[in-house]
Amino acid sequence: MENDPEKEQKPEQRRQDSIKPYVKYSGMAFQMIGALVLAAFAGQWLDDKVGNDKPWFTIGLLLTAVIATMVLTIVSINKK
Repeated sequence: MENDPEKEQKPEQRRQDSIKPYVKYSGMAFQMIGALVLAAFAGQWLDDKVGNDKPWFTIGLLLTAVIATMVLTIVSINKK
């Protein structure tokens, strides 16, 4: 009979292993929020600096941030 590694783990270690995904995914959420806020402020600053009437830099940077964070999230989820 082979020993099952999950049965040999101490309860404390099993609890820590179950907590890690929550910490990982909540950290990813904060990264997404941070990237979007940074993109919005940078876009507004660029629009003001260039003198655009319409917020083209803000829209472009926000779209880029959304796409980049989604790609990084998908890569991170698939990377087990």
